[in-house]
Amino acid sequence: MATENSIPLSILTGSGEVNKDALFDELMARIGLNGKYQSRFNIVFNLIFVIFLAMPYLNLVLAMTIPEHWCHVPGRNGTTLSEGEWKNLTIPSITNEIGKQAFSKCQMYNISVPLNTTTLLQSAEMNGTVPQVIDCQHGWDYDRTWYTRTVVTQEDWVCDRELHVTNTFVVSRAGDVLGTFVFGQLGDAIGRRPVFFVTLFLLAAGRCLTVFTANNYPLFLAVTVLGSVSQSAAFQSPLVLGMEMSAADKRAHIAMLQCLGWTVGVCLMPMVAWATGDWVAFLIITSAPCAVFFLAYKWFPESARWLAAKGRTVKCARELRRIARTNERALPDDTMITLQKIAAKKERVYGLPSLFSNWRLAKNTVLIVYLWVVNSMTYYTLMLNVSNMEGNPFMNFFWQSLVELPGYVVGKYLSDRFGRRWTQAVLFLALILAVIVVICIVGQPDLVWLTTCTVVFVKFCFTITFYVIHLVAMETYPTCVRQTGTSLGAVLGSSMGILGPYIVYLGNTYDVRYPYVIIGIVSATGMVAALFLPETLHQRLPETLADAQTFGHGQKFWSLPERPIATRDEMSETPLKS
Repeated sequence: MATENSIPLSILTGSGEVNKDALFDELMARIGLNGKYQSRFNIVFNLIFVIFLAMPYLNLVLAMTIPEHWCHVPGRNGTTLSEGEWKNLTIPSITNEIGKQAFSKCQMYNISVPLNTTTLLQSAEMNGTVPQVIDCQHGWDYDRTWYTRTVVTQEDWVCDRELHVTNTFVVSRAGDVLGTFVFGQLGDAIGRRPVFFVTLFLLAAGRCLTVFTANNYPLFLAVTVLGSVSQSAAFQSPLVLGMEMSAADKRAHIAMLQCLGWTVGVCLMPMVAWATGDWVAFLIITSAPCAVFFLAYKWFPESARWLAAKGRTVKCARELRRIARTNERALPDDTMITLQKIAAKKERVYGLPSLFSNWRLAKNTVLIVYLWVVNSMTYYTLMLNVSNMEGNPFMNFFWQSLVELPGYVVGKYLSDRFGRRWTQAVLFLALILAVIVVICIVGQPDLVWLTTCTVVFVKFCFTITFYVIHLVAMETYPTCVRQTGTSLGAVLGSSMGILGPYIVYLGNTYDVRYPYVIIGIVSATGMVAALFLPETLHQRLPETLADAQTFGHGQKFWSLPERPIATRDEMSETPLKS
């Protein structure tokens, strides 16, 4: 008996190019686009795995925290002075970077006579005489209220060695950029599966090795790069694979699963740091568990869509059979014939240059990359601009991370209801208006609460726009260069994200409004760029460079996407216009 799920594939084998492009989608619909196999994969690798992956992605930030510190001056044990009284007598007072009086972090008084209470008091009360100020001679004391030990306190990376911390973060970012570029192209060249497990090994091993190399700074930098090259790439493989084997209306759901996993991970991480207080235990606890996912080796398949695009029909049929068996479906008898037809139109791909092989794909690539840069640069600027908060540093980190959760939920709803293009453009407009309000009120003591709330709203908006551009990139690039394209955006976004500290520096040094002025300007350009991207909601994923050349052609500018009438119970996609 004929049913919606038993439509003969021969119906789709006409002479039109669109019919050929629909072959793989129809085959996937026959074995299940929204079954047990997809649910299991996305829960394990796009949610649970991401929770563990988010922690080693950022754990170095907390491990290298620089607590309050001052010169260690020996001799206090022979006195009855408190720590504060001792610092008053031995450490000079200076005006710090925010204009307040504080103890010097890198200098002390030069008191050459034997240290005792009497001589200290006498030296402090000399008539018009100030003791000579010199650099720290006996190391440093640290405020251990929150941290028992960090890399900085263990190795004394402060004062003239404080640049070690900055250089480590710069090298880590450079490693992330390099790894994203390399592994992104490898994912399209050798497959999603091998790239995933290579990046997983490098991340876990690199982060754990850092605890043994801190006393050798060049070696410490080397293992930091080793653990950073796979940071972004490790997220991409499961996300791309999940979208390639799921129904079109599940793409936003899969992207949100990763975002939820990320939020849970970065919220748990400071709690682990608070519980341990020691950077060695903290780094191992938050890094080593990633290796557990090697036990799920058989659960992480190769992308059947990628195998079909590469013409590897036998392996593709094997993966499709696994999906069908788990989803309690039957693989169609003419599967090999269908895959051979798909392989017959396999085209040559040249990696990164293929993203600019035709005008429409090149335009979309430039717009997506630019939006990625805008979101990355402003996101990191906002994170840095609110990081200097007083109080419990772990709870500060927790609340700053938790605010992203409602952004992802709202972003998924809006992008599924009103489309990716309008969601991103309208949210850019909303945050521009909020930034204008911040520029007008920032620095006014009686409006601190309003400034804080408005900045949180700005970050909420950027969380949504960042979520949407990830989704749009996955849906716009064709299968043959999908991971290469998303990697290009991540690479350039991470590269420009390094401007964040300099933008914050403008606000600290010249005018507190400057960072928000810059955010407002780049957001305005981002809104314009978002409007000229094609709408991807309910659209079938482009398979080839030829598909990408026509993707979005004929879409009306002033319109909302309409949900297509489903002709099959698991296919909710519309054909590409040709």
